[in-house]
Amino acid sequence: MKTLLVGVDGSPESRAAAQKAAELARALGAQLLIAYVIAPFPPVSPSEFGGVVENWDLAERNYATALLREIETACRREVAAVQTTTAIGTAAEALAELARAPDVEIVVVGHRGRGAVKRLLLGSVADRLVQISPKPVLVVR
Repeated sequence: MKTLLVGVDGSPESRAAAQKAAELARALGAQLLIAYVIAPFPPVSPSEFGGVVENWDLAERNYATALLREIETACRREVAAVQTTTAIGTAAEALAELARAPDVEIVVVGHRGRGAVKRLLLGSVADRLVQISPKPVLVVR
């Protein structure tokens, strides 16, 4: 069965992307893979920050679990075959790596609609993903 990969981060735009991906999966008879990417914490010395790294990682994983459960439940209204996954890394690169799976047909992500200056300064996962993804990318606004 073919798979649509959708990257989520909890933003309204990523929720819209998940909804669109679920609608497409239903129409195409495909399954949906919902992915959350956990950003790597900057390397720090444990003596300087104590348990900050462990607490941050635990909080991030708990957030990912809750978010994926919520979005999976919403997407199951459209399509029955839904899976979730997490990856660690920068969002665009991690999603591109997940897209390399043979059954993934397309990657769906949301776009925040930042202006050119903010996009230049802050970057855009969607813009970067379009450049590096081995599969087509649908950007939902």
